[in-house]
Amino acid sequence: MRSRGYVELLRTQHVSRLLFTSLLARLPQGMVSLAILLLLAPRDGYARAGLATGASVITGGISGVLLARAVDRRGARPVLAFASTWYAAALVALAVDADGRFGGQLAICAVIGIATPPITAVTRSMWARVLDPSLSQRVFGLEATAQELVYIAGPGLVALIAGTAGPRTAVVATGVLGLLGVVAYVTAPPFGTVGRTVRPPRHRVLRGTGVLGYVATGCCLTVCFAMTEIATVAFVGGREASAKSGIVLVIWSAGSLVGGLWFGSPAGAVTDRGLAGTITCFAVLLTVSALSPDNIVLAAVLWCSGLALAPSLARLYTRISVAAPEGSTTEAFGWLSTAFLIGTAAGSSLGGVSVDGLGARPTFALAGAVAVVAAAFPAAKTARPRQPVDR
Repeated sequence: MRSRGYVELLRTQHVSRLLFTSLLARLPQGMVSLAILLLLAPRDGYARAGLATGASVITGGISGVLLARAVDRRGARPVLAFASTWYAAALVALAVDADGRFGGQLAICAVIGIATPPITAVTRSMWARVLDPSLSQRVFGLEATAQELVYIAGPGLVALIAGTAGPRTAVVATGVLGLLGVVAYVTAPPFGTVGRTVRPPRHRVLRGTGVLGYVATGCCLTVCFAMTEIATVAFVGGREASAKSGIVLVIWSAGSLVGGLWFGSPAGAVTDRGLAGTITCFAVLLTVSALSPDNIVLAAVLWCSGLALAPSLARLYTRISVAAPEGSTTEAFGWLSTAFLIGTAAGSSLGGVSVDGLGARPTFALAGAVAVVAAAFPAAKTARPRQPVDR
C-alpha cells in the first residue's frame, strides 16, 4: 500500500514530534475566526463581527511574510515565542473587552492577525532543513493530508467550548492552545540545532528564483477552491444553504485525504511537469462537475477531483522548497501562505458574483479555468532550470 510510505516516514527521527506538535500549534488557525464570530456577533451583529474577523485575516497575511523573514534571520524559537505570547495576550484582551466599543475590538483583532505565529511556513521550511530530500518531499504529502484535520477539528472544538463554557472561554482557549502548541513545537530537538540562517540579499526570494511563479500557482489554486465551495453550496441548496452541501464538501475533502495517502509512495520525481499535470487533472474534473445531473454525481466527480488536490499541494510545496534561495525557505513559504489568504478572499468574492450572475454550473467551469491558469505557471517553467529531486 502506498500509505505504508507514511508509516515508515513517521518512524523517522523527529518527524512524528514535529508533525503532531505543529498541527497542535496550527489548530487555532481553524478556531480563531469562529471564536471571534461567536463572541462578537450577539452584541455587534454579524456584519461587524465579520469585519473584525476580516481584519485579523488581512493583518495576518501582511505580517506572515515579515515574521517568516524574521525566522530566517533570527531563528524560529525567539520569533515564534514572541509572536505566540502576543497572540495569546491579544485573544485574552478581546475576551475581556467583549462588551467594549467596537473600535477597540477591531484594533485587538488586527493585533491578533499581526501576532499570528507563522507555524505553517516554519514547519515546511524545517522539513527541507532536517530531512533528506527524498524524505522531506514525501512529508509534504503527509502534511497536506494532515492539514485537513486542523479545519475539521478546529471549528468543532470552538463550538464545543462555546456551548459548554461560553464564547469568552472559547476565545481564551484558542489563545492558550496556540501558546502551548508553540511551546511544544519549538522545544522539539531539531530546533536546538537549526538556528538562524545566512542573511540573503534583500528581495532575492521573489527575484529570478521561480518562487513568484509558485506563489501565483498557490494563489490561483485557492481561488479555485473557494469558488468550488460556493458553487457546491449553490448547486445543492439553490438560494437556501442546505446541510446536504456540507456532506458533498466532506466527500470532496475525503477524496483529498485518499489522494494524500496515495502520494505517500516514494516513487518518481517531483518536477514542474508533474505539478502541472496533477493540477490539470484537477482542473478537468472540476470542469466536468459542471455537467453533473444531480447531487450524487456531483459528489462522485468532486471526490475524484479531490484525489489530485493533496498531491498538487504536496508537489507545490516540494517545488517551492527547491526554488527558494538558501536561507530564505521560511520566507518563501510565508509568501505562499499569504497567497493562500489572498486567493481564498478573491475566490469567495468571485464565486459569489459568478453564482449570482451565471449560476452554479458555470461557476464550476470557471473554477476549472482558474485551475488551468494555476497549471500554466509550472508548465511554462517559470523557475530557472533545476534538477528534479526524487521523492
